[in-house]
Amino acid sequence: MYLRFLSILWASLLCFQSYAQEFPLNQLPIDNWETGSWKTAGSVDNPYKKKPGFKAGNQILFSTIPGRTTSKLITADAKVKFDFMLGKNSDGVFYIQGKHGIILSNSGTSGAIIRPDGTLQLANQNAGKAIGLWQTLEVTFSDAPFGEALIIEKVTLNNVVIHQGYVIPAKGINEGPLAFENKAGTIAIKNVKYLKYNKEKPLRLSDLSYEMYETFDWNQQFAPKSTTPNDKGTTNALTKDFGAGYNRFLLIFRGNLDVEKDGSYSLVADYAGKASVKVDGKEVIPTESGETYRRPRAAYLDLKKGKHPIEIRYNKVWWRAELGLFAAGPEVRAYPLHAETSLPSPQAVGEINITPRSDVEVIRSFVMFNGKKRTHAISVGTPAGTHYTFDLDQGTPLYAWRGDFADVTEMFHERGEPQLLKPKGVKTTFSGKTSVAMLANANASFPDTLDDYKDFIFKGYALGGEGLPTYKYQYKGAEITEKFEPSADGGITTTISANGGNSLYARLGEAKSITQLDKGFYILETTNGNDSYIRLDAKLKPVIKNTRDGQEIIIPLAGSVSFTTLW
Repeated sequence: MYLRFLSILWASLLCFQSYAQEFPLNQLPIDNWETGSWKTAGSVDNPYKKKPGFKAGNQILFSTIPGRTTSKLITADAKVKFDFMLGKNSDGVFYIQGKHGIILSNSGTSGAIIRPDGTLQLANQNAGKAIGLWQTLEVTFSDAPFGEALIIEKVTLNNVVIHQGYVIPAKGINEGPLAFENKAGTIAIKNVKYLKYNKEKPLRLSDLSYEMYETFDWNQQFAPKSTTPNDKGTTNALTKDFGAGYNRFLLIFRGNLDVEKDGSYSLVADYAGKASVKVDGKEVIPTESGETYRRPRAAYLDLKKGKHPIEIRYNKVWWRAELGLFAAGPEVRAYPLHAETSLPSPQAVGEINITPRSDVEVIRSFVMFNGKKRTHAISVGTPAGTHYTFDLDQGTPLYAWRGDFADVTEMFHERGEPQLLKPKGVKTTFSGKTSVAMLANANASFPDTLDDYKDFIFKGYALGGEGLPTYKYQYKGAEITEKFEPSADGGITTTISANGGNSLYARLGEAKSITQLDKGFYILETTNGNDSYIRLDAKLKPVIKNTRDGQEIIIPLAGSVSFTTLW
C-alpha cells in the first residue's frame, strides 16, 4: 500500500518534471572511471568482422571478461545517457547509484529493472537493437523527497520510453556511483553524459503588477474592448484568477525576474489560450498566430545575476483560464513561478493505439519524415511485431520498426487535424529517396526523387493472402512491384521486381559508410545512431559507391531482387 501511494503521488508530480530541458549534458571522461577488469580503446570493431578487435585510445570502455567498472562521480538525482554495444551472447548491467540495476542484454530483454529482491520489472516493450549495433540508453532518477525510495522517472532505450514513474524502495542515503558490469560476452561503452540536479530555485518573480482587460471574441482577435483596464494593481503571485467572472480577457503582468547567479536558464510557458513573455524588453516567447491548449513553449536564456524586467501577457480564449510559467536550469529541475491554483493538472488524453493481433493492419495517414510531412504514406503493422511506413509517391520505405505498432492519437483525437501516425517501437530510418531508377551505368548518379506524375506512376496495391500489400508502379516502360515482409530474425525483407524496361537499378540503402562484413552481409553506419545491416544472397554482387552524403549500395534490377534490413 505504501509503494502504491508513493507511485500515485509521484505520478501527480511528474507533470512538473515533464517540461523539456534541452540543456547540454556533461561528458564524463574516461579517467573518471575505476576501470578494474575493463579496458580503454579508441574504437571497437563490429563483432561480425572476421577478425574483430580494438584500436588504442581513450574514447571507449570495453570488457571481454566478467567484472565491473565504477565511476568516481557520485549521484543522487540525475539524468544519465550513454551508448553501448553488445557482442554475441552478451549480458551486462548498468547500475544507478552503484546498486539499482538496469539490464543490457541481447540474450534477454534489455531495459529490465532489477528489483531489490532480484526479480525483474520488465520494459514495456523490447527496444533493443541487433548484435553489434551501437545503442543508446537514457535514465532520469531522483531520491524521493517524501519517503525512503528511489524514483526512476523515465528510462528511454533507443528513443523508446520503456519505463516511467517507477518507484524502488531504498532505505538510507540514496546516492552512489554509476557502474557497468559485464556478466558475459563483450560489452563496449562510450559517450557517458550526465546532469546532476540540485534543490536550488535561482529564479523568482518580484515587484509584480497586473492589468486586466475584457476582450472581444475570436472574430476581433481577442482585442481589448477598452484602452482602460477593468482591473489593475499589485500582486505577490502570477495567477489567471484576476480574470474571474469574464468569459474573455487579457492579463498583462509586469515586474522583475530575480536571478541569484549568472547562468543559462529556461523559462517554460504552459497555458490554454495565447501568451507571450518578454525579458529585458526582448520577446523570448513570442505571441503565436493561433491559440494553444497546453503545449508548453520554452525559451533558453543566458542571464546575469540581478533583476531583469519581465512582461507576461495572457489571453483567455474559449478554454477555461490556465496560466503557468516554469523556470529551469542545467542542474535545476523545472519548478513553478506561478500560483498553485493558476495551472490545474492537464486533462489526461488517452493515447489511441493500434495493435495488430491476428491480422495485418494497413493505415493511410500523414507522417513526419526529416522534419517534413509526407502526405501519401501508408503504414503496415503485422502480428509478427515488425512494421513499416512506405511513401506511395516515391515508392520508397521511410521507417521500419519492431515492437508496438502505432500511436494514432493525432489522427482521431478531437478534430485529428495533424493526421499524423507515429511509430511506437525501436525503428530504423531509411533515406526516403526513390528505390528504383534507370541509370546509364552503375557509376551514374542515382536520383533522389522521381516525378510521380510523369516518370514514376503509382498504380495501386494488392493484398496477398497474408494481408500484406504489394505496391505497383509504371516506370520508363517497366512494371515495378515492391513488397515488404517480416523476416524470422526480426528484420524486414524487401522484394523489388521489374518486368520490362532497361538499365534499371535498385537502391538497397544509403549511409555515411557501408562495409561488407561477410559474403552477402553489410553494415550501414551513420552519424546519428541509425546504423543497420543488409543481408542478401551471397551470390549477388551489389555495388557500393560514394555519394555527396556518404555511400550507397545499389544492384542491377533484372527480374527481382530480395534483401533483408536488420537493426
